[in-house]
Amino acid sequence: MDHYIQLGIDHILDPEGLDHLYFIMSFCLMYTIKNLRKIAGLITAFTVGHSITLALAALDKISVNPDLIETLIPITILTSCAVNYWTLLREKDYVVPKGYLIYIVILFFGLIHGLGFSNFLSAMLFEDESIVTPLLGFNIGIEVAQLIIVLVVLAVLSLSDRLIELKKTVRLVLNTIITLLVIQMIFA
Repeated sequence: MDHYIQLGIDHILDPEGLDHLYFIMSFCLMYTIKNLRKIAGLITAFTVGHSITLALAALDKISVNPDLIETLIPITILTSCAVNYWTLLREKDYVVPKGYLIYIVILFFGLIHGLGFSNFLSAMLFEDESIVTPLLGFNIGIEVAQLIIVLVVLAVLSLSDRLIELKKTVRLVLNTIITLLVIQMIFA
């Protein structure tokens, strides 16, 4: 199991797969360290989403064109960034989003991202190997790596909030950087 946990961690922190990092950063921008519990819930919703599609794809229950998934993944990130712009520009002051709809949206985006992992998981399975241990270990690794990213992003935002009064401006700039990096990723 440790091998699969490490594979999950490595997969998220791999510099070749920055789309996951950009997505997590994009929705973290709207929160503060005080919202760690909520953001951990969002990360778990995302993991549940991609666990479902990972399992279904690895068991050959669903099959989706990889090119379509590679198109949809950046769209999920850009959608998250667009919602950030909408929220940040609509409000006079910086506000933390409220409500439960975000959990459903993040879960749905997790379903899409999970399809992007499906070929990776299928390739690491041995013939006749049960999917349970690899899937569980891989998802634990993914969850750990995502939480590490969240803690780093929220710590940086917390530090910037203390040093710079313009919380909203910092988040707009970071959101713009993520947006530009994703657009670059699409056209690379």
